[in-house]
Amino acid sequence: MRPLNLIVLGTAGAGKSALTATLGRWIEQNTDQKVAYINLDPGCDFVPFKPDFDIRDYFTIAKIMRDENLGPNGAMIRASELLEQKAGEFSGQINKIKVDIRLIDTPGQMEVFLFHGGPEITRLMGGVTISLFLTDVGIAAKAAGLIFTRLLGLSVGLRLGVPTVSVLNKMDLAEGKLADVDRMLADVELLKEQVIRESSGVMIDLTLSLSKALPELLPAARLVKVSAKSGEGMAELYDMVHEIFCACGDLT
Repeated sequence: MRPLNLIVLGTAGAGKSALTATLGRWIEQNTDQKVAYINLDPGCDFVPFKPDFDIRDYFTIAKIMRDENLGPNGAMIRASELLEQKAGEFSGQINKIKVDIRLIDTPGQMEVFLFHGGPEITRLMGGVTISLFLTDVGIAAKAAGLIFTRLLGLSVGLRLGVPTVSVLNKMDLAEGKLADVDRMLADVELLKEQVIRESSGVMIDLTLSLSKALPELLPAARLVKVSAKSGEGMAELYDMVHEIFCACGDLT
């Protein structure tokens, strides 16, 4: 069977590295599938898993800052250029890792991966590839935040050219917010009412227009709710991924 590549993306602080580690452990403990961990974030000091491929073996933000006399932002831009230039080399190294599932942790700044090297690495990786787009429950609990994160998830799938699963992380911190998210996802009119309550001025018109576009742009699909901290929701996320992987499931 061809390997399954799971690319973990999300906004800064969404819990990408934590989810990579937690999902990997769950798969190893509950299935007979072999997992590899891929770190593509050159700026991290620590990852909660042992990488089978680590971009920091090639360059890091700290080293670029020292060697090229750059600040943090300049070093990140330089790192994105290197990621793009070496996409073929990196994807080749990743393809040599023969396992059932490769979990791929991406930079904290999502745009670095999406616009510099990520699409090329994704295209060149062997096997079947799915992206997991993470968002924070604290953001999605607000109507405007839910709309914008859903559109971001759509953008991720379009940019990478692969199926994308939207994942709501940090449900251990939800404190009753999950029910609000479910209601807004199920009821467009309620979503519009929440937009009006939460927004003001020109933002109301813009956000309402985007809310109307959501049903046309995004197919009906479950928003998988997980906690990378407690491990809750990993079984549902695993099932969702394999429904797409097998092309045999109803994702609504």
